Amino acid sequence: MRQRNTAIAGFLLLALTGLALLSIYLLMPPSPVPATAPATTFSAERAMQHVHQIAKEPHAMGTAAHAQVREYLLKQLQQLGLNPQVQQSIASDENGAVTTIGNVYNILGRFKGTGSGRQAILLMAHYDSQPNARGAGDDGAGVAAILETVRALKQEKPLEHDVIVLLTDGEEYGLFGAKAFMEHPWAKEVAIVLNAEARGNEGPSMTFEMSPQNGWVAKQFIKAAPYPFVSSLAYEIYSRMPNDTDFTIFKDAGYSGLNSAFIDGFVHYHKITDNPENLNQGSVQHHGSNMLALVRHFGSIDLTETKAPDTVFFNLINGWVINYPVGLNILWIALAALLLLVTVTVAIRKQEVTGWQVIAGVGLYLLLLVVVVGVFIPVNKLVLQLMPLTHGHNGVYSSNAFLIAYLLLALGLFILLSWFVLRWLSLLSLMLGVFILQFILMIGLYLLVPAAAYLLLFPLLFSMGGTLLALMQELYHKPEVCWRYALILLVAAIPAIFIITPIVHVVFVAFALQLPVGAIALFVLILGLVLPLLVILERSFSWRSVPLLPLALLAAGIIQVAQAIDAEKPSEKQPLHSHVAYYLNSDDQSAYWVSNFAKTDEWNRQFFTAPQIGPLTEIYPDAQRINIKNQAVPVALPVPVAEVLSDSVGGAERLLRLRLSSPRGAAHLEFILQPATPDTLQAVAFNGRELYLHPIPTETTPVYHFRYYGLPLTKDAVLEVRLKKGVPLNLLLYDHTLSLPQELVKQPKPAHVVPEQGRDSNITVVRKTYTF
Repeated sequence: MRQRNTAIAGFLLLALTGLALLSIYLLMPPSPVPATAPATTFSAERAMQHVHQIAKEPHAMGTAAHAQVREYLLKQLQQLGLNPQVQQSIASDENGAVTTIGNVYNILGRFKGTGSGRQAILLMAHYDSQPNARGAGDDGAGVAAILETVRALKQEKPLEHDVIVLLTDGEEYGLFGAKAFMEHPWAKEVAIVLNAEARGNEGPSMTFEMSPQNGWVAKQFIKAAPYPFVSSLAYEIYSRMPNDTDFTIFKDAGYSGLNSAFIDGFVHYHKITDNPENLNQGSVQHHGSNMLALVRHFGSIDLTETKAPDTVFFNLINGWVINYPVGLNILWIALAALLLLVTVTVAIRKQEVTGWQVIAGVGLYLLLLVVVVGVFIPVNKLVLQLMPLTHGHNGVYSSNAFLIAYLLLALGLFILLSWFVLRWLSLLSLMLGVFILQFILMIGLYLLVPAAAYLLLFPLLFSMGGTLLALMQELYHKPEVCWRYALILLVAAIPAIFIITPIVHVVFVAFALQLPVGAIALFVLILGLVLPLLVILERSFSWRSVPLLPLALLAAGIIQVAQAIDAEKPSEKQPLHSHVAYYLNSDDQSAYWVSNFAKTDEWNRQFFTAPQIGPLTEIYPDAQRINIKNQAVPVALPVPVAEVLSDSVGGAERLLRLRLSSPRGAAHLEFILQPATPDTLQAVAFNGRELYLHPIPTETTPVYHFRYYGLPLTKDAVLEVRLKKGVPLNLLLYDHTLSLPQELVKQPKPAHVVPEQGRDSNITVVRKTYTF
């Protein structure tokens, strides 16, 4: 009997591991298609030729590289016969205390269809990058996917509907390009929006967002996409997060459409390592294959009615997507409630359990869930402490290694704790507790996020069905394990494995060490549903009643954690991210090195020999963020200039018109208006666009703070201020260049150190105060 149990356990171990890996593998990107493929086929190799041109270097708005990328893209669209145009416009974001303004150069082209042109398909991606990123994945891959899609479409007969190409500018600084396009006449003719994004440089292209009332869009996507990776859970979660992309502007304006991105390789997101060499061509292929198929599909159907009630949709196996109306959840929940009631009733009537044992099972499984998930809060904190130079928001290079380590620890701890529980409570009692608790969680999920209830609903249904079948055949109380019992439980576990396991992987990829407890919590839900199989494994590999399996798993998890931490050591291929910026106040010739992180690294500590901690009020009167700062040597740099164009008085009002410019060719400007009295300022316009006034309290009078991203080639702008006559106005003017003053960098940056991501990293800011 021992040999048979061991054989069954070995089979189950291989089957569970294989199914879990298969559930993730089936959603991986397709193989890239070579450049020699037929002309009507999307080829990742052809698309990568564009990526190499786009991502030669960082190309944030306002830089010379940005202008070069724009010229390249205009040339490509011209060769494709789209007669491209540039939409130069001003857009603003006035929701925060600091008003941000963007000068954008959107690139537009149009591929005419045979119809009226009033139901156009919009293909959108942004061509600007973060200031310290080459932008191969974000969003060179999206731009390249559009170019290659249009090239393939041009090899066929025209579609019925027009295809509009919108390569937006300024997405990284505030979705400025998408906002500006809303003022373009073509915006009124858009019927469906397809946006391509990236939050990493590898992994499947996941359609993570759709427009509200997504029933029609979801149905069409599932029907047309050759490699659908989609989930109404992702749709529901993302709709509740503060994250934005260009698609947000269209979604909020009532447009229908969908948003796709690959998110693995998050550690390269917004970094200099987001380069063509690190970009996975399979991810580009996934992006483009779906895009081309969707354009062909939408291009030949009626786009008049693109709204329908939200539906439930999710991948089950490979490209098989389950899709049904949200209203059907009531029937599935009723079935689950009935099945739960029948299972508990049968177990009690067969005298396998008592009511109190079932209640104890609920409480003990809840305790297992809380303890296993809760343990990872201090564990993860310790792991981060052992990597003091890894900034949590950046992700880690060894994301999958940490995932494996954490899952091993969670699995070992869960089995060990279950071993203790099952010494005085029957397995069936605990399983019924699992079902009841997960049913309650599923009801809560349904009430809060109806389209996400499937995550627990179908795994629970099948697991309860398997348990009821085993119970009816009286397999639960047999002392020996039989193949029939093992196979019933294994088949019942398949939905849990194929539905939840990929979500565990996606959640960990998305949040990594920032928030690993989410993935662990989902994993423990799976473990609850497969608990009888885990018990078979534990008992088959025990020795003299010692639970060897969980102890071995815990030991393997600890070793894997240590190896994952060791694998994070900086190297040229996985560099350290170092944050430092230089600020010069030309008014008093003071200068400062600043970093957002208190812990210095081997390179940037040269700038912080006597650091102080506090806000940078020496440069910004409204500064609140706590930084480390160190006095620096002032460098003779040209200052930003405010030139009076006109200064007139009419009645009690004064109109001051200023030309702001950057003689040193900065990428961005920033200005703070500091009136002498709180009620002095009446109106502000920038390049002809009136701005909303947000007073920011300071120790003296309120100030008004504005940032202008993407200076045009002339490197200037016009500011108009209406204020009370006879009251002086201070203008604090700043310009930003996207590099440090190299004459002050004594120790050159080694190959294994790169600039930290962000708009305030690796910059030189010069301030000049003017009084008018």
